[in-house]
Amino acid sequence: MLTKYALVAVIVLCLTVLGFTLLVGDSLCEFTVKERNIEFKAVLAYEPKK
Repeated sequence: MLTKYALVAVIVLCLTVLGFTLLVGDSLCEFTVKERNIEFKAVLAYEPKK
């Protein structure tokens, strides 16, 4: 039963990050979440359009 809730939590987290990424679009270069002793960091590596 616990794994079912953990799976739902991971799916909700992924959907939240995906939604946030779609909302901010091109202005997102780095996203960091710090929670007690856990740090989640996403960095977007890209080449600007010329």
